[in-house]
Amino acid sequence: MESIQHIFSVTLKENKENPQLLKLIQEMSFELSRKKIQRLKDEKSIQSRIGELFELYCKVLHDEELKTPKAVEHVVDGLLKATSHDKEEFLYKTIYEKEQLEKSIFLQKQHIREEISQTFCTLESHIENITDDTKHAALIALNDAKLRGIEMLGILKETVQEALLTTLEKGSDIKDTTYAITKNLTYQTIQEGHLTKQRLLNISQTIIQASIDIADEDFAHAKDILEGSIEGVRDGITKALEKFRNDFKYMPIEEIEGLAETDLPLLRKELLKIDEEFILLLSVLASNSESVSSAIVQEMVEEMNSSIAKLRRTANEVKEVISERIETLKEEAEKKLESFRKDVNEFEKIASAKVESFKQFEFESEKAKQVANEAKKLGFRAWEVAKNMVDGAVKGAKEAIKKDEK
Repeated sequence: MESIQHIFSVTLKENKENPQLLKLIQEMSFELSRKKIQRLKDEKSIQSRIGELFELYCKVLHDEELKTPKAVEHVVDGLLKATSHDKEEFLYKTIYEKEQLEKSIFLQKQHIREEISQTFCTLESHIENITDDTKHAALIALNDAKLRGIEMLGILKETVQEALLTTLEKGSDIKDTTYAITKNLTYQTIQEGHLTKQRLLNISQTIIQASIDIADEDFAHAKDILEGSIEGVRDGITKALEKFRNDFKYMPIEEIEGLAETDLPLLRKELLKIDEEFILLLSVLASNSESVSSAIVQEMVEEMNSSIAKLRRTANEVKEVISERIETLKEEAEKKLESFRKDVNEFEKIASAKVESFKQFEFESEKAKQVANEAKKLGFRAWEVAKNMVDGAVKGAKEAIKKDEK
């Protein structure tokens, strides 16, 4: 410690008239202190040494008649920097590694999306070589596969818009067909990934915003489009939650333990307010629209409490099932439970660290024309599926009426 005191004292003597004296005091406090504590292992020893150094520096300042608040402040800054230096270096390294990991994840997902798109293109090009009696079935199957992977392809919004435009062109059963389209697309898209509150809301926002854009261009059918779309998305979410509830209820314990991307306690908590989040989303979308859609959506929001009841009830049932299965884990696998608890804690950390990188992909394509054509084909197929459902329901109703009349 005497050598440090000597170096600090001599340096101050030689630089009393230096305009950068305060900065020099801070740098000296930092450099000299860092060397003294860098080999200490436990926190108690580090803090003890820092206290000794603080007294030493203050004594030198006193001896050199430099004991001003500013001078002591710069000593304190130097000591703080010395104690946190190694940890900050490790933090910066970790942040860099995290950024590199997120970049790698994003690039891998981009690569997967490109591979899937390329595979679809390859299959589509070979359909021409298939016999005519099989070709139509192959095209339907291929487009249905694309619809199931529409989020990965990055054209959910464009497909919704094309499907709604086709519905308007056909000019019949607009509300019912819109409902069927948006319900199917919502459900299928949710099924393609992990069930999280944010993902449900992102998918809902994309589909409803696409519907608002179409409604704002067609005032005459705006109400049918928006009512069909919002009700369809709501019931698509409900259907997805019902499937998750039924699947999860009877899922083997081993599979539950393998849900590495699902934070079950967090999901259980978030689902309690999914209906409120959905209504809030609608309010935000309504406030962002400056056309006819704003009033229509806001009116639906005001009347939403009763129509949202099924979604609220289903979300609560999912929450209860999650609670029951967690209890089952406790009862049937006590040894494995400790590992499961650790996984749950890690899931919370992973979620906060990766949340930005796992958000819905922004659609970026240099081939806008190809994307538009692809969306148009899938949009027509989505309309076709929905229309068949609506026509089937109407036919069934007519047959029931005929039976009653007899």
